[in-house]
Amino acid sequence: MDEFRAYLSQQYGFYCKCDVCSLPDELSKASDTRLSEISRLYREFATWGNHEIEGPQAIDYIRNIWKLEEKEGYWSERGQLAADAAWIAASHSE
Repeated sequence: MDEFRAYLSQQYGFYCKCDVCSLPDELSKASDTRLSEISRLYREFATWGNHEIEGPQAIDYIRNIWKLEEKEGYWSERGQLAADAAWIAASHSE
């Protein structure tokens, strides 16, 4: 996280003191791992639209994204994830 703070300082002239940037290294690394996993899951989930994965697998991606975003304190995607799950369930009569 120190690298990111240095980047912000160099590029934008301020030292970030937000909750995320203030995390200890161990917690910061765990958060980075979760964020990377969330991104990966969203990419995999998006393949449902191309019929590359089935409905139950898409729902599993949504559940995993939901859990990881909860650990990160992300709530803004909840509505879209719930709508996606409903759409998938309706599409598969599940």
